[in-house]
This record gives sequence, C-alpha cells and structure tokens, in this order.
Amino acid sequence: MTRHHPHPRRLLAAAAATGLLASGLWAAAPALAHDQLLSAEPGDGATLQTAPEELLLSFSGNLITGQGIQNLVQVRDQDGHQWQDGAATVTGPTLSAALCDGMPNGDYDVSYRVVYSDGHSEEKQYAFTVQDPNGPDTGAPADGCGVLAAGASPSSPAGTEPTQDQGTTTAPSGAESTAPGAGETAPAEDTVVEDSSQESAPLPAWVWAVGFGGVAVVVLGLVVAARKAKSLG
Repeated sequence: MTRHHPHPRRLLAAAAATGLLASGLWAAAPALAHDQLLSAEPGDGATLQTAPEELLLSFSGNLITGQGIQNLVQVRDQDGHQWQDGAATVTGPTLSAALCDGMPNGDYDVSYRVVYSDGHSEEKQYAFTVQDPNGPDTGAPADGCGVLAAGASPSSPAGTEPTQDQGTTTAPSGAESTAPGAGETAPAEDTVVEDSSQESAPLPAWVWAVGFGGVAVVVLGLVVAARKAKSLG
C-alpha cells in the first residue's frame, strides 16, 4: 500500500492557520484580562519598626482619572482614626498618599478603590502593623492632618476629607461634602466605596475594537484550520 505524504503547501497552510489562531488569542487577551495590584508599601501583613511616611500602591496598568471617577484610599487605626494626609495622587499605574506624623504602634487597615484602564473598578483591603520601640502607643491625627473617628475630640482646628485623587469631583457615599470644622467630627460611616451608580466607567473604544478583532481572527483561524485538516485527511 502506498502511503500518501502531506504536500508541503498543505503543511504550510496548516501552520499559518495555527499562527492566526494563536495571534487571535493574543490580541483578545488584553480585552479580557483585568489589571491588578502588583505591590504595596507598606505591604500586606508587614510589621514596621518605623511608622511609614507614605502609602504607595502599584498596579499592572494605568488608573483612570477625571470628572466623576474616584480612586480612593484610607488608612485607619484600631480606634477608627484615618491617617492619610490630604488628597491621594495618581501617576500612571501608581496611587500614593502621604501619611500623618505621629502614627502610634498598632494595627492599621488599608482600604482602596481604583478604576483601571479597562474601565472596571476594584475595592480591596489589607493590613499592616507598626511596632516602633520608640514610638507612641496611643495617638490621634493632629494639626489638621487625617480624619478623627466619630466621637473623638479634635486636636486641631479642622480635619480632612477621605483621601481621593485630585481629578475627582465627587465624594464617596456617606462622606460629608466639607471637612469637619472645630468641634466637629468626621462621620462614622466614612468609606472608600462610592455610589454604586459609578461602580465602573465605560470601556474605552479601543478595548472593544481589540476584543472584536481578536474574536474575528480566532473564528477565521478555526475555519481555515478545519478545512486544512479535512483536506489532509
């Protein structure tokens, strides 16, 4: 019996179809994958021997800023005081916030909400601990820095708003529209979560274009591969 070997042109065509399929999957991947947190300083579960001066979060893609879009972060101690100092700053894929001086020893909860370049938002939390042998065991934000917990006596003329990036124009739900003045306290229900109606921004047009283009290439690759496989058989 004579065995028929596949023609070289058929092998080349099958290889080309496989290449098209692989390139289609690669093109569609950016539209389907979400960005994520890559690193944090202080890190999750870290124990610091010196109180940090800044919180720095680095993500796998640029963050979206602009009117109506909020990228927020809060750093709370065990008494509910917030230690972020002023507005957070978004620079490409990083979100940073200065921290108040005088952070006492103890556990701190970090809550953040960001809007990624693909338009989807994410809210997460983590914790770190300060154990400075020369640091105070108790304390509250002073000199107009941070936000006092509800019921706490303000130690400065004014507190501050929950931290948000400078491109934001709206405050999170449950937050006061102005900073608490003398004798006032910040609302207990302060949260980094904004109104659910703004949970995510519209996907950029290029994301849709890449996604549909990738799907079309995948479908074409499957059709060509099926026909070549049938002819080889």
